[in-house]
Amino acid sequence: MRPTHLTSRSPAALVGALLFLDGCCVNPFVNTDTARGAPGTPARETVGSLAEHAPATQSDRTLTASGFDMRLVRVQPGVHLDTEQTCHVSAAGRIESIAEDERERYGPSATQRMSVRCIADTGEGWADLIFGATSASHTAEIIPGARVRTRILRADGGFFDYPIVSFVALESPGDPTCAAPEGAPSTPASMAAGFDLRRAQTDPAVIGSVQNCVVAHAGDIEMLNADDLRSRAYPVGAQNRMTIRCRHSAGEEWADLVFMPAQALDALHVSRGDNVRVTVVSRTGGFFDYPVLQLVR
Repeated sequence: MRPTHLTSRSPAALVGALLFLDGCCVNPFVNTDTARGAPGTPARETVGSLAEHAPATQSDRTLTASGFDMRLVRVQPGVHLDTEQTCHVSAAGRIESIAEDERERYGPSATQRMSVRCIADTGEGWADLIFGATSASHTAEIIPGARVRTRILRADGGFFDYPIVSFVALESPGDPTCAAPEGAPSTPASMAAGFDLRRAQTDPAVIGSVQNCVVAHAGDIEMLNADDLRSRAYPVGAQNRMTIRCRHSAGEEWADLVFMPAQALDALHVSRGDNVRVTVVSRTGGFFDYPVLQLVR
């Protein structure tokens, strides 16, 4: 993994700038190297990173135009594969050549790739956009504000396990003059205290109980595979997960929040400041041995 080279603007400011654009989009990390840590890892969740690898977010702002919410390919596995969807680009990483040892991941015809963040009315999510020999000439057109028609190839497995999509056509150009507003991301004026998850470590009665988690941080939505289900303390049939922090009167606690297939769409709407009802499944056994929580609809 490449080392991180931070710009003079702080990571928090970069993320904030990206989250509070209104009609204009920004690419805050042109000519920067990629950040350390894959989705859900401590490097991503506890240290902070460049905006390129910030968690996908829910958005409640009204946009003049928007595209497909890329997070849907993870909460509705198989539904969107091989369909064409519009990515309304809110941020774009640098173009990189695909090495020979990556051909199995991207396919033999793929020659270049870049990370793109796609904005929709319901939120934003990252994708790994690939180009073949015949479409490589369009890489310079992938800038903030552009609307790009893509074909969904895989729900995960790309760079940082992003969904893999291929370039089909440019629907409308972006605006290279867009600039990010100054300031850090806003937070709720007052965030209530929820259940103290530390009690699960000492009180057996907490396991299996329903509690309120006040979300202080919501990470990426990830898909669970058979190995995850065998090796983690997840309920049978769990489909998706995300790393969260639950705020209580004395601080915040990390947890692994999982979703069953019938709850998966609700994962799109878990964001900072939400008060969500969860079942305490186990005191340990999640990613990084975090307590496992299951969303209650």
